[in-house]
Amino acid sequence: MPLQEFWNDDPDLLWTYRNLYMQKMEQEIELEKQMINYKCWIQGFYNYNAIASAFSKNAKYFEKPIEFNAKPKTVEEKRQELMHKIKEQKTRAQMLLKQRSEKEGQN
Repeated sequence: MPLQEFWNDDPDLLWTYRNLYMQKMEQEIELEKQMINYKCWIQGFYNYNAIASAFSKNAKYFEKPIEFNAKPKTVEEKRQELMHKIKEQKTRAQMLLKQRSEKEGQN
């Protein structure tokens, strides 16, 4: 409430400002509650998946965080992702072969 309105206008105007402020605070609190609830739900989903992957041979934990608002990938993006995975697997295989040959050379 501007100072001019406080001193010179109708005294009931103060209560209008106060009520509007209280409504705004209640809305912000409700929004914060919803956000906390959503974050807890996501945390529970991650925990569930972690426990399931620890006790099940078929379940697998996420390789990267879940993107809830992600747009569908194009064919080119899927191809690029597949090529990247293939390169990573090739690099791992080369490292394993190198380590194995070093061990055989030491024995």
